[in-house]
Amino acid sequence: MKISHETKRAKKIIVELVRQAGGQLQNKTNLFKAFWKAHLAYAANNPGYLSTWPIVRMPNGPGIEDFDYLVSEMLADGWLTIDEAQVGPYRAMVFSLGPACPPPSLPEAAVEAIREGVRAVDGKSATAVSDESHSQSRVWREAKDGEELDIYLDLLDDAERDRLEGDLFSLA
Repeated sequence: MKISHETKRAKKIIVELVRQAGGQLQNKTNLFKAFWKAHLAYAANNPGYLSTWPIVRMPNGPGIEDFDYLVSEMLADGWLTIDEAQVGPYRAMVFSLGPACPPPSLPEAAVEAIREGVRAVDGKSATAVSDESHSQSRVWREAKDGEELDIYLDLLDDAERDRLEGDLFSLA
């Protein structure tokens, strides 16, 4: 499993996503996409990374690696609760802040990136955020299910990425 510091960081990010969504975030797909978008927003506007927790290719877009492990710890520790809600013809998970939720502890730049991640999924269905991730992430389109994604390549436009890849191949 991941080193303890990164596990704590990933859990703090997930909790902050729920907090920035007003204390409840509906459906796992939206949580995954908000996590992914927050990492991209942080990298686009700050030096370094929001976290080094792996984001992997899943059929419905970028997802949080070992999410079941993270969420089970957060549920056990009282950081989050999970309920279900009817969303159209589907049942959706609803993540809420738990009774033992830790106070905010991330730097303001991280919180702003997380807000941006939440805004990217706010009011959208799981299908809509999945479709957006498919069209917005060239890295996701090129990977196989389960592979870790180098999501930061998606911050480059296609021409810049092609140029960089060409430079790498010319060195071979």
